[in-house]
Amino acid sequence: MNTEVELNRQALREAAALLDAAEAAGEPAQLSQALAHVSRCHRKAGALAEAVWFAKRGLQLARGLSAVDASVDALCELADMGISRAALLDDQDEPRGAHRLRDTARDHGFEAARLALRSADPQWEVTVLLRVSDLFDRLGDHEDAIVMQCRAIGLITEEAASTEPPQPALA
Repeated sequence: MNTEVELNRQALREAAALLDAAEAAGEPAQLSQALAHVSRCHRKAGALAEAVWFAKRGLQLARGLSAVDASVDALCELADMGISRAALLDDQDEPRGAHRLRDTARDHGFEAARLALRSADPQWEVTVLLRVSDLFDRLGDHEDAIVMQCRAIGLITEEAASTEPPQPALA
């Protein structure tokens, strides 16, 4: 048996056990993390439909908790999987479905960028903006990708300016 396949199966079994434990504990934050982990395991195993299903459940829970970081991560994951699924539909000559998935991925990217504005951590916001920029670039939406990059550069510049030591006054 293929070792990689077996490793993916084992990771999925472990993720499912963590999900069961999180559901039993009734802790929403733990459950949100477990759903995201199960989604990533399904994705790595190539089961995109299942990965999307678990990511959507995780996103719904993260939104209910007002967990911005978990929501942003789920939105970016869903956008990324949407791009992958759109490529599969393109290969199957299903342009309408592919277009719909790309539009949804774009919407997820914009929502993630909007949510990142709530962060008190400019470095995390920069990371999100660059991730969304990459998503937009892969979607062929180069103008919005550049807008996200410019926002990220602006934050980097602001942060650098705020951490510089004050210059001595010239007499």
